Amino acid sequence: MINYGNRGDWLEEAIEVSNKQYLYQGKALVQKIATPVKVLNINQETGRITNGFYEKKSTVDYIGIWKGRSLAFDAKETKVETRFDLSNLKEHQYLFLSSWVAQGGIGFLIVHFVTLDETYYLPFEVLDRYWQSMLDGGRKSIQYDVIAKEEHKIGSYGLIVIDYLSVIKDVIVDEKTSYSNSPENLQATGN
Repeated sequence: MINYGNRGDWLEEAIEVSNKQYLYQGKALVQKIATPVKVLNINQETGRITNGFYEKKSTVDYIGIWKGRSLAFDAKETKVETRFDLSNLKEHQYLFLSSWVAQGGIGFLIVHFVTLDETYYLPFEVLDRYWQSMLDGGRKSIQYDVIAKEEHKIGSYGLIVIDYLSVIKDVIVDEKTSYSNSPENLQATGN
């Protein structure tokens, strides 16, 4: 059961519940990818790790397969209501998604606006456009209005708390994104 009181872990727990339902219903196989940790010390009484370090940078949070298509995505939360700061995504995560998409996979972010309690599918193509603009001295964020497209809003369906596959299915069927290439979406200043 999801503990809605601990909002910091809510998104990850909701995705885990959803992924279990997807598997149970035969819709998809999506797994959380653990970050490799080198354990230095373990408390003998509790069995808990007391000292360790990350051996290498991880990829993204989730990898899986749906209808023969490979999926890779990361889940991000933001308390800022007006934008998603690109600093929330690490460079190695962006590069992994870029390579994934270049090889024909579906790459994306699930972005949860905590204070608005809204969750959206952010296609890699949009993330890439803003990332490249940031590297060229542009915005260091993606505005809420760019992300908050009705067709990319993630809802729930029964026991599937974060039903991201419904959005992906519609995006794949359409193969067109509703995001505009207009200059106001790629402003060179501000966050």
